[in-house]
Amino acid sequence: MPFDLTGFPKRQLRTLIGMVVNRLSEAIESLKSKKQPITAQTIYTECGLSYASYARNPDGLALFRANSTHLNQKRQRGKRKRKIDDALTPSPDPLMNYKKPQLVSRLREMLLHLQLQERQLAMLADGCLQRVARMAELEPYRDFVEQIRQRIQREESHNDPPPSS
Repeated sequence: MPFDLTGFPKRQLRTLIGMVVNRLSEAIESLKSKKQPITAQTIYTECGLSYASYARNPDGLALFRANSTHLNQKRQRGKRKRKIDDALTPSPDPLMNYKKPQLVSRLREMLLHLQLQERQLAMLADGCLQRVARMAELEPYRDFVEQIRQRIQREESHNDPPPSS
């Protein structure tokens, strides 16, 4: 039958929890001084505390995790791997932060904007083509007007009296 703590007053519970944390910290210090790895098994052999006794206690679990040889090595490997991965991978694409529905809505907005721009461009091109066509229609008249202007200038130059001296 497991040990039931429901009937204990809170003050006694805090005392028991504090005793577990103290025994755990003493075992960790002892293992560090002996230069032995800090694992759940070595703590059990050092002071008799099973992992379950300090895993239920947030302070005890935090103390174990902060000093565990295996977890620290795992963290170091993870940091090295992350540094290598960060060096190899380019900067992340900001569009990868969006969820699919957001990307689809943005894509639809951009497609509508693109269609609007294409329509405006088509209207401008059509207007330019119409102006060019009108100018082509008026080209013969321009030549006619130019010929008349030259004729008038010639007539004026022949009809001008000589300058008086």
